[in-house]
Amino acid sequence: MSALGTVVGLGVALPFALAAPAHAQSTLSVAKSHEGNFARGGQGVYTITLTSTGATGVLDVTDNLPPGVTATALGGLLGPFCEITNGGTTVHCGNGLNFLGAISAPLDVTVNIAADAPCSVSNTVTVIETESEEQGGETFTHSASDPTTITGGNCDGGDGGGGGSILPINLNGVIPMFNNITTNSNIGSPGASNNSHQVFGLNAP
Repeated sequence: MSALGTVVGLGVALPFALAAPAHAQSTLSVAKSHEGNFARGGQGVYTITLTSTGATGVLDVTDNLPPGVTATALGGLLGPFCEITNGGTTVHCGNGLNFLGAISAPLDVTVNIAADAPCSVSNTVTVIETESEEQGGETFTHSASDPTTITGGNCDGGDGGGGGSILPINLNGVIPMFNNITTNSNIGSPGASNNSHQVFGLNAP
């Protein structure tokens, strides 16, 4: 059998011993990864990899994307078996997907990163594996998480374009801050005056 094994769609019976072990163990594992940091306003790619050493039950894969991250395209060996739903916030693979042999099957999820996405997110994929009665009838739940750093705006230590007061300037108690307003009232005329008003304040650290 090839290294990739076989991906089976709807209505395919799996060869398996009728006398299944009392406490069967799944042959499936799942991993989730990406390369580098993602940037606000940019794109990234998550890779979900299902690895099996033997026949699996029917698989149902769900990837609920974190806030600020939206799926736009699917690729890899599992891409044709999956779909993007809920406005790009969910990736789902089902329709009777299962494996007949040893396989490492990737799913590449291309995502858009919102301009106001959080600076750190964690993406979790969940796989529910349901065996047939001939296999033992057990259900296994697999999951994998992938923490992601997002850069740009205030994620890089800037103010992200956010507003704030102009005066007084907050220097955390290092330097006193003041507004200096001078009002001239026709200084060249008899009885005229020149008033200066200063307000000092110190912000404690």
